[in-house]
Amino acid sequence: MVNSGYRFFSFIAVVLFAFCCLPARLGAQAVQPASQPVSLNAALVLAPEFCATKTKKGTWGINQETFPVGKTACEELEPIIKTAFTSLRRVDDPAKAADAQLVLTPKFVDVGATQKMFAFSDRELTVLIEWTARDKSGKTVWIETIQGTAKRHMGNAFTHGSNVKHIVEDAVKDVGEQAVAKIEASPEIAKAGGPAAK
Repeated sequence: MVNSGYRFFSFIAVVLFAFCCLPARLGAQAVQPASQPVSLNAALVLAPEFCATKTKKGTWGINQETFPVGKTACEELEPIIKTAFTSLRRVDDPAKAADAQLVLTPKFVDVGATQKMFAFSDRELTVLIEWTARDKSGKTVWIETIQGTAKRHMGNAFTHGSNVKHIVEDAVKDVGEQAVAKIEASPEIAKAGGPAAK
């Protein structure tokens, strides 16, 4: 009886050890190293026409909506894209970025929005932006079209305007965050500064 009792408690100790220690070890292995910004002096071109972009969706009347994607993009993109580079400044014309090692220019490709009948129904907004990166000589080194998506309630007469504002913000931020990931993973962008760039 003593031996069987000892074996039972030993078994329980092993099980407890497995539950307590192994998940922690597995979790530690799953942690990915933080990404590093690209070692480049970059410029982000947010031209006036880009910032003024508005998209109308829906039929005439109550179902027609205007999405101020350009205004929102010019408010939200700079601080997001800035995290991808060691240095980034905003310009409104590529000619003002002559000293930059990389010039990044976004362009709206398409904006799509679903329509819903009820205020609390979720609707989706998609924003497609084409990103073009050119090196100091003006040569195109990278082009990528990235889609951002967001979901919000359709909203009623009182909340609809606020919901449109927030769904545009969320979709634009999604595009920006995905662009950062693509930029940091791009070997073409990393080489744009020449031998000194890493």
